[in-house]
Amino acid sequence: MPKPSLIICDESQHSRAKTYLKIFKYYSDVPRLGFSGSPWRMNGAGFDDIYSAMVKGPTVKWLIEHKKLSPYKYYSVTLFNDEKLKKSSTGDYTSKSISDSAKPTLYGDIVKTWMDKALGQRTIVYAHDTQHSKQIAAEFRKAGISAKHCDSKTPSDERKRIMRDFRNGKITVLCNFGLVDEGYDVKECTCCVIARPTESLVFDIQATMRCMRYLPNKMATIIDHAANYTRFGLPDTPRQWSLTGRPKKKGNNTSALPIRTCPHCWAVIPAQCKVCPQCGEEIPIDNEGMDTQDNVKLEKVGEFKMTTDYQNNRYGKMKPDDADNVGDLYKIAKARGYKPGWAYMNAKRMGMLG
Repeated sequence: MPKPSLIICDESQHSRAKTYLKIFKYYSDVPRLGFSGSPWRMNGAGFDDIYSAMVKGPTVKWLIEHKKLSPYKYYSVTLFNDEKLKKSSTGDYTSKSISDSAKPTLYGDIVKTWMDKALGQRTIVYAHDTQHSKQIAAEFRKAGISAKHCDSKTPSDERKRIMRDFRNGKITVLCNFGLVDEGYDVKECTCCVIARPTESLVFDIQATMRCMRYLPNKMATIIDHAANYTRFGLPDTPRQWSLTGRPKKKGNNTSALPIRTCPHCWAVIPAQCKVCPQCGEEIPIDNEGMDTQDNVKLEKVGEFKMTTDYQNNRYGKMKPDDADNVGDLYKIAKARGYKPGWAYMNAKRMGMLG
């Protein structure tokens, strides 16, 4: 193979993978260029030993305003019980009451919610494992909706047919596990259903924005059944990207790298693995301890508007990192029309909750 003059890496958030690193090392004197919409690793590792500089592209807000992405409506549960929120002497909510008022729960009946919020819309459903995806597809079909499951083990010819039928509109709902998280573009897809909790910012960005590919007069619908927005915010939430790594933090947050044991071969592996790197078996997400509530009604927690009142509001102009305390974050959330979960998520990220 002739020596390349330039290495171009798409989806460069994967640049720390062993195969990538071997190539970079072998061609260490070849310039490299990486592209990513989500330059972030769950383990906090940075990219400053791979790339020398970061050139930041336009924000999601800019892309929506300039008709490169579609505006969206985002539905999820009302995560906080206001009766449990208590204020301290400073006027801020106490960290304990914020934690007590939130539950890590998978909410809502998926099909009923979809029929209420996105009936008829071409939809991608993200399940937490293969069996869950198949079950969801079956529930849609019981309701008379054309739905199919597809994953990496679906035979190639069948997978191509399913993808073609979804693209052409013959299939309304495409249910999957780990197949169309990245690099899959169907502009006619107007809805994404997130039916799995996650600690991965990359997955959250990539999955929720599958339905935001631009078409004139299109309004995307995002249905979050796991309240992931409390960890990551909304699609147009401002983000501070950097090549520098993040320090690991204690506790259950997005900067932690949890581990688990493969139920097939008992290898200890990163918890976010979809397939065991040792034995090659699929790893189902452990739902033990996670509530499933079928009768909880979802509500809209965010919406991008082309003209917004917060532009003339001091707190509406502030970025999360400009906040001095939790109270400021709640005022920013209120000014921007976000739910309290957005403030909670940023308070955790900024270490304000202790």
